[in-house]
Amino acid sequence: MSSANVPAPPVRRRPRVARRDWRALGGRRHSSRATGAGRLGTAAVWIAAVCCLPYLAFKALWTVDIPVGITDRSVLDDSGWMAANAVMAVVQLAAFGLVLALIRPRARKWPAWLLLFPAWVGIGLLFQVVLGAVLTGLFSPPSQASAMDTGDFEPWVFVVVYGGFAGQGLALAIAFACHVRARWGRLLGARTGEILTPRTARVRSWPEDHLAEIAQAVAVMVVVMAVVFSYWAAGGSLGLSGTEPDASWGMQASRAAGAVIAAVGLLGLAGRWGQQTRFWLPAALTWLGSGALAGFDGFVVTLNELFVMIGADASEAGWGLIDTVVLIKVVIGVLAAAAGALAVTAAAREDQKPPGRDRTLLANRAGR
Repeated sequence: MSSANVPAPPVRRRPRVARRDWRALGGRRHSSRATGAGRLGTAAVWIAAVCCLPYLAFKALWTVDIPVGITDRSVLDDSGWMAANAVMAVVQLAAFGLVLALIRPRARKWPAWLLLFPAWVGIGLLFQVVLGAVLTGLFSPPSQASAMDTGDFEPWVFVVVYGGFAGQGLALAIAFACHVRARWGRLLGARTGEILTPRTARVRSWPEDHLAEIAQAVAVMVVVMAVVFSYWAAGGSLGLSGTEPDASWGMQASRAAGAVIAAVGLLGLAGRWGQQTRFWLPAALTWLGSGALAGFDGFVVTLNELFVMIGADASEAGWGLIDTVVLIKVVIGVLAAAAGALAVTAAAREDQKPPGRDRTLLANRAGR
């Protein structure tokens, strides 16, 4: 028999695995498709490590009574100030650990809230701190700028510290983007209109059925906050202690900016704009804006209460109207985050439904 008549061996083809089966195996297909996640994650780790070092070095030196960058040595004897240094050093280390956790593939099997909540607080806190410092430094009148330079620290200390904060915010954002892309990339990459429109016949809860109304109601509250803080940032003094405008106008402007970002994101989740945009855009705006509303001021309020409990609070200022407004802002930020989480979880639940069963249920309902 000639070789030309020998039949060719059968070609074995690999069984085709459904998209949902890949997700059931722990999201391995997502990790292989995220081509740039490894390099971006490595960059985030290095950025976070470099940006942590100067701040931690300052805290270590000040703790052992070495006044590097300090013009008034008496601040080293303030127990409340030293306690705040210790807490912030721990926060720095926690932020670095969070960056490491977010870029690890194994972290995608952890409960989402375990990583997203600290990332939400951290990025929101750094957003307001960095933006407020930049606005104050760039646009403050000369009189206020000179007053800032005559404080208890050398001017270069603020540059190093807030530069480190900005780098940490960038590192945390990179690590968070890598984690989100690997975990929910397909869902967040869909069109907003498709995500927000019910696609299955499953029973939806009352909040899910009224997502648009909830998002719009919270957006109205956020807009009110934006107006109040814009008024104070522009020099208004009504509601502030004394008759002079608040000196930290940059911080007020950053609060207003966070509120505007949250309002835009919430209106997107309510379907008021961007039906053809990717779902990640309104979700990311809501996430960032709500974190900016709640992160920094919520952290400060918690820290102050902690110092009061341990007796290390040296502040003598009483509770004013601005403190009440700030506390309301934190609550509204939490509500905005809840609305964003509701939209994402509702979309994720519908995305996990078997399509064949949903078509059958919809057909049965249509035939009744």
